[in-house]
Amino acid sequence: LFERFLNPERVSMPDFDVDFCMDRRDQVIDYVREKYGETSVGQIATFHQLKSKSVVRDVGRVMGMAPADAGRIAALIPEPIQGKTVPIKKALEEEPRLDAIYKEDAGVKDLLDTAMELENLNRHAGMHAAGVVISEGPLWDHVPVFCPEPKVYVTQYDKDDVEAAGLVKFDFLGLKTLTVIDVAVQLIDKRPDREGKPFDLAGIPMDDPATFALLQSGETTNVFQLESSGMQQLFRQLKPDCFEDIVAAVALYRPGPLGTGMVEDFVQRKHGRIKVEYPNPVLKETLQDTYGVIVYQEQVMQIARVMGGYSLGGADILRRAMGKKKESEMAKQRAVFVEGAGKQGHAPEEAGRIFDLVAHFAGYGFNKSHSAAYALITYQTAFLKTHYPVEFVAATLTADKDKTDKVVRTVAEARSMGITVLPPDVNQSEIDFTVVYEPKPARVKRRKSRPVAMGGEVRDPWGPKIRFGLGGVKGIGSGALEAVFEARSMTPEGEPSEDGTQQPFTDVFDFTSRVDLKRVNKGVAEALVQCGAFDTVHAELGVHRAAAHAGIEAAIERGKRASADRDAGQTSLFGLLEPAQARAVASSGSSAFPSVEPWDLKELLAREKATLGFYVSGHPLQRYASELKRFCDADTVTVAGRKGGERVVLGGSVEGYRERQTKSGGKMAFFHLEDAEGRVEVIVRSRNLDEAREALTCGDPILLTADVKFEFNRQADSEGPEETKLVLMEAAPLAESLRARTKAVRLRLHVDRTDSTKLVGLKKALDDYPGPCPVTLEILSPKERWWISVPQTGLSVEPSEAFLSSLERLFGEKVCELR
Repeated sequence: LFERFLNPERVSMPDFDVDFCMDRRDQVIDYVREKYGETSVGQIATFHQLKSKSVVRDVGRVMGMAPADAGRIAALIPEPIQGKTVPIKKALEEEPRLDAIYKEDAGVKDLLDTAMELENLNRHAGMHAAGVVISEGPLWDHVPVFCPEPKVYVTQYDKDDVEAAGLVKFDFLGLKTLTVIDVAVQLIDKRPDREGKPFDLAGIPMDDPATFALLQSGETTNVFQLESSGMQQLFRQLKPDCFEDIVAAVALYRPGPLGTGMVEDFVQRKHGRIKVEYPNPVLKETLQDTYGVIVYQEQVMQIARVMGGYSLGGADILRRAMGKKKESEMAKQRAVFVEGAGKQGHAPEEAGRIFDLVAHFAGYGFNKSHSAAYALITYQTAFLKTHYPVEFVAATLTADKDKTDKVVRTVAEARSMGITVLPPDVNQSEIDFTVVYEPKPARVKRRKSRPVAMGGEVRDPWGPKIRFGLGGVKGIGSGALEAVFEARSMTPEGEPSEDGTQQPFTDVFDFTSRVDLKRVNKGVAEALVQCGAFDTVHAELGVHRAAAHAGIEAAIERGKRASADRDAGQTSLFGLLEPAQARAVASSGSSAFPSVEPWDLKELLAREKATLGFYVSGHPLQRYASELKRFCDADTVTVAGRKGGERVVLGGSVEGYRERQTKSGGKMAFFHLEDAEGRVEVIVRSRNLDEAREALTCGDPILLTADVKFEFNRQADSEGPEETKLVLMEAAPLAESLRARTKAVRLRLHVDRTDSTKLVGLKKALDDYPGPCPVTLEILSPKERWWISVPQTGLSVEPSEAFLSSLERLFGEKVCELR
């Protein structure tokens, strides 16, 4: 209803909230300045206040108190409650220790008395992240302004005072999902099967069976608004089959409706398990799309018009009155409604009953326009994930590239979908995540009513895979990246390629000989090797990462000589050869690399994570995969589906461990538990910290027991019980825990990957680590499909970390299973 936005009876101007792609929001503001004149467009000031904790620290600093002392006093003020800070006066009433030092220490009393006088005063002005105003004529004809930088005008009034001064406020918000969609469409346009034809997102069918199949499955990670486990569960139960169902679900999944039973009632009515009934027959047309449930604010207005005889402008006033629940205004509106309903032929008792019913639900009603707009983005992202899953996931990774938690989770989800995620490649990677195509030889069949990625398999004949971008490698700046891309696009004789043909690097020696070493230093080369960016070219030479890393020093020296030759004007011999011949000659071959032992999996992954921020080639928990399934009852993703307070057992690596002092003087800790599926935050309370600290700080994977805790997420575009945390009960090193639980060891050897040397090494490892666990041996031949089991070898071992590492170095894969 347009009257929900603007009508003759509305006194105040409406709010304009518009979402834009994160990367292009500044372009919109620049456009508005150009359109209306730069002196008529400004941004709104925001004022940061002196809140209780900050004012204590500021006053303490001015009074010459040591920062640590002022900090300890501020720490006694309770933490904010539901986002609202606790005033100093209330803190003195609630915190006995703060009250005690206030009464006993004259200096503290002086500090807090001064702080209370200054509390809630404005500390400094800033610029609102989204607020924009447009005026007729220069802004300063209407409000005072200041300029934080040339030609950028900011009002000296906040958002409320700006409106009071007669200006209209616009919120130009940046929405990450619009960026994801934009990047995904760009990637789709590059698919081989598009053949230059742009993908039209606006033209997608709104009744696509495969998209609704995805929504009904609840497999909606990274689909806009449907990422929380609660929302996914709702969609599994609701099984939406039309766009209107998505709109309603988006409106219903909020704190208010979730606590009233409205959501369950809506689902039961949709599936016919509860009869759809209307408060009054005349309201059927208004409520039939929501199965008789009042979901939207617009429905409240329509009920007022249809039954109470209101104009739509008057109905909007009623809606606002019901939302504010002012008794005097509600009594006045009730009388108007009953009188108007009487003129429509409805009895006063019936009219009063309907008014009370509407008033009850109006407090939970949501703006349908807002819900529909967001539901459209939900449907569009679901469509992209359904039909172009690889491009969609690559776009999501690009948008989240600076958020390690989200990248880890998205990579894990991509692999569960059957999407191959490749490490960076010095010849193939761009700055961001891209999609590479390796067409499958056999024709791939897919039912049109099912998503492309389903059951852990991607049914796409073009074989798309995600390639990590070089921009995500730590220690490589923009200058170094430019140098790499420039060298890659140069011809063998050092001229820019006219047709855009790439000249691949043949190995790290060729790389250092061609790039500008003033911008690409030894650290850059090391980072590229450690993250696996040379794996593809070095694999052809039989060179592993450790050898490539050891050869960097010599490669840099050769590169310096090549650079000196270029500066001296000497022509490279390679410039006289064809490109393929030049690449062959430029390759140094494996003999140029030092002979060193390969990194074991633990070191390889550690170096990979140090350069990328996450694991790509594997995970430290890989060797324990079967054991974790046996001993754990949850992982970092499935805990979100557990009940609050439920106790779970998980395994993982400790990331970002930190401790902080509590109000009682003790300590508590926080960290992220990371497994192959993702991450979850863990809280360690004082009473458990001393016992768990050693395990949490040893650097090895751990096994922990914890209680599930949910925190309500109130972000504007994603409301609901979304954030899952764990409260630790106990923790121990994973290897130690598994060893304590292990009763036997099973060795699984493949005939075609085992030789006499490895068998001798295996016998030595078994002799070196004797212990109580009997060893079972299985010999497999996958090609001939036979296997031999030796249940009683007469051998027994200690399943220690050293024993497992020795087997991995020997066989290059996991051959040992703890039972």
